[in-house]
Amino acid sequence: MTIERWTDERLDALASATQNLLAAVEAQSRTSESQQSAIESQQSAIERLIEGQLGLQAQMGIIAEQTLQLKRAVDYLLSRDGETGPSAL
Repeated sequence: MTIERWTDERLDALASATQNLLAAVEAQSRTSESQQSAIESQQSAIERLIEGQLGLQAQMGIIAEQTLQLKRAVDYLLSRDGETGPSAL
Protein backbone atom coordinates (compact mmCIF):
# COMPACT_ATOMS: atom_id res chain seq x y z
CA MET A 1 0.00 0.00 0.00
CA THR A 2 1.42 3.31 -0.97
CA ILE A 3 1.36 6.35 1.23
CA GLU A 4 -0.79 8.20 -1.28
CA ARG A 5 -3.42 5.44 -1.32
CA TRP A 6 -3.33 5.18 2.48
CA THR A 7 -3.81 8.97 2.75
CA ASP A 8 -6.68 8.93 0.24
CA GLU A 9 -8.41 6.15 2.19
CA ARG A 10 -7.96 8.03 5.45
CA LEU A 11 -9.26 11.25 3.92
CA ASP A 12 -12.29 9.42 2.51
CA ALA A 13 -12.97 7.84 5.92
CA LEU A 14 -12.57 11.21 7.61
CA ALA A 15 -14.93 12.84 5.11
CA SER A 16 -17.49 10.08 5.64
CA ALA A 17 -17.24 10.38 9.44
CA THR A 18 -17.62 14.15 9.17
CA GLN A 19 -20.74 13.77 6.99
CA ASN A 20 -22.22 11.28 9.47
CA LEU A 21 -21.48 13.62 12.37
CA LEU A 22 -23.02 16.55 10.52
CA ALA A 23 -26.16 14.52 9.79
CA ALA A 24 -26.41 13.52 13.46
CA VAL A 25 -26.01 17.13 14.62
CA GLU A 26 -28.69 18.29 12.16
CA ALA A 27 -31.07 15.54 13.35
CA GLN A 28 -30.48 16.48 16.96
CA SER A 29 -31.06 20.14 16.13
CA ARG A 30 -34.41 19.28 14.52
CA THR A 31 -35.34 17.21 17.58
CA SER A 32 -34.38 20.06 19.90
CA GLU A 33 -36.46 22.52 17.88
CA SER A 34 -39.41 20.13 18.00
CA GLN A 35 -39.03 19.71 21.75
CA GLN A 36 -38.79 23.48 22.22
CA SER A 37 -41.97 23.95 20.21
CA ALA A 38 -43.76 21.34 22.35
CA ILE A 39 -42.56 23.04 25.54
CA GLU A 40 -43.80 26.42 24.32
CA SER A 41 -47.16 24.90 23.44
CA GLN A 42 -47.44 23.32 26.90
CA GLN A 43 -46.50 26.60 28.57
CA SER A 44 -49.19 28.39 26.58
CA ALA A 45 -51.76 25.78 27.62
CA ILE A 46 -50.70 26.10 31.27
CA GLU A 47 -51.01 29.89 31.10
CA ARG A 48 -54.55 29.56 29.67
CA LEU A 49 -55.42 27.07 32.42
CA ILE A 50 -54.14 29.44 35.11
CA GLU A 51 -56.10 32.33 33.61
CA GLY A 52 -59.22 30.16 33.59
CA GLN A 53 -58.71 29.17 37.21
CA LEU A 54 -58.23 32.79 38.23
CA GLY A 55 -61.43 33.69 36.39
CA LEU A 56 -63.32 30.93 38.21
CA GLN A 57 -61.98 32.10 41.56
CA ALA A 58 -63.14 35.63 40.79
CA GLN A 59 -66.60 34.31 39.88
CA MET A 60 -66.69 32.25 43.07
CA GLY A 61 -65.94 35.41 45.05
CA ILE A 62 -68.76 37.28 43.32
CA ILE A 63 -71.18 34.42 43.95
CA ALA A 64 -70.13 34.24 47.61
CA GLU A 65 -70.73 37.99 48.03
CA GLN A 66 -74.12 37.79 46.31
CA THR A 67 -75.06 34.79 48.46
CA LEU A 68 -74.16 36.74 51.58
CA GLN A 69 -76.25 39.71 50.41
CA LEU A 70 -79.18 37.41 49.66
CA LYS A 71 -78.88 35.79 53.08
CA ARG A 72 -78.90 39.21 54.74
CA ALA A 73 -81.97 40.22 52.75
CA VAL A 74 -83.79 37.01 53.65
CA ASP A 75 -82.80 37.35 57.32
CA TYR A 76 -84.05 40.96 57.30
CA LEU A 77 -87.35 39.99 55.69
CA LEU A 78 -87.82 37.09 58.09
CA SER A 79 -87.09 39.32 61.06
CA ARG A 80 -89.65 41.88 59.84
CA ASP A 81 -92.18 39.13 59.24
CA GLY A 82 -91.71 37.97 62.80
CA GLU A 83 -92.32 41.48 64.16
CA THR A 84 -95.36 42.42 62.13
CA GLY A 85 -96.91 39.10 61.20
CA PRO A 86 -97.77 37.56 57.82
CA SER A 87 -99.92 40.49 56.72
CA ALA A 88 -96.86 42.76 56.32
CA LEU A 89 -95.81 40.91 53.18
